[in-house]
Amino acid sequence: MWKYILKRGLYLIPTLLGISLIVFTLVRLIPGDPAEIILGQRATEDVIVIIRRQMGLDRPIYVQYIIWLKNLLTGNWGKSLISNVSTTYLLRNRFRYTINLAIFSMSLVTAGGLFLGVISAYKAGSRIDKFIRFMVIFGWSLPSFLVGIVLIYLFALKIKLFPAFGAGELRHLVLPALATSVGGISYISRITRGSLLEVAGQDFVKTARAKGLKNRRILISHILRNALLPIVTVLGMSFGWALSGSFIVETIFSYPGLGFLTTQSVSMRDYPVVQGCILFIAIIYSLTNLVVDVLYVYLDPRIRYERGI
Repeated sequence: MWKYILKRGLYLIPTLLGISLIVFTLVRLIPGDPAEIILGQRATEDVIVIIRRQMGLDRPIYVQYIIWLKNLLTGNWGKSLISNVSTTYLLRNRFRYTINLAIFSMSLVTAGGLFLGVISAYKAGSRIDKFIRFMVIFGWSLPSFLVGIVLIYLFALKIKLFPAFGAGELRHLVLPALATSVGGISYISRITRGSLLEVAGQDFVKTARAKGLKNRRILISHILRNALLPIVTVLGMSFGWALSGSFIVETIFSYPGLGFLTTQSVSMRDYPVVQGCILFIAIIYSLTNLVVDVLYVYLDPRIRYERGI
């Protein structure tokens, strides 16, 4: 198992290097000059040239990338061009908000998705099943920003039950978490229903029914336990997505997470922060997928046998 984990971990190195190169190149293609943004419109051309030289922006792009990559490997992620604060400090400060939102959102996704999926599968073909499937499709089709706007209008402006902006208290998490989790609940519900119905048609379930076991016991002891593998995999990947930060939702609610920091930095052409945010998010997502892959192998003996683990 440890050899497999090490092998999978080594695969992340070229992946992250490729991501870093793409991110570095795309950030440089963003219109606007950071030196001009820092100095303002009244700055003379001579001063702009001096600042660009100090920031290293006058060098070829490949030289800038090599220097940036070397600094990354030594733990120096650079400083914000706007606030002069280290990128690592900004990432640490904002990540705690993102992880709180991710945990809250995934709690809603897990509970809601499993509940609706189990009920829909248990009542397959009934009106309840059809209603749940309709709501799931409807929820899956709704973009998160639209859900966020509706939630702000209803619960912040009209009912005034939850705040629309800010962070620091549990009530600040409710609306962003709901906006983020609607699509996840719909997706997990569909996966759960499909997995349960697939397992329900297998021979060992038919044998359990032939023995006269009650449907509820068959569902819990036989079907649900064997159907959890794809559900756990999807939940793990969804958690990685949630940890990556929802850019649009965090921006709508002015929630100070990684997504909001990234959009702010892009608008201000803050190269080091944009690069640091996207690379940090890529690392988190890659590590989460690694954990999910290892967990998948651990839970399914057939995979271990096929891969010789």
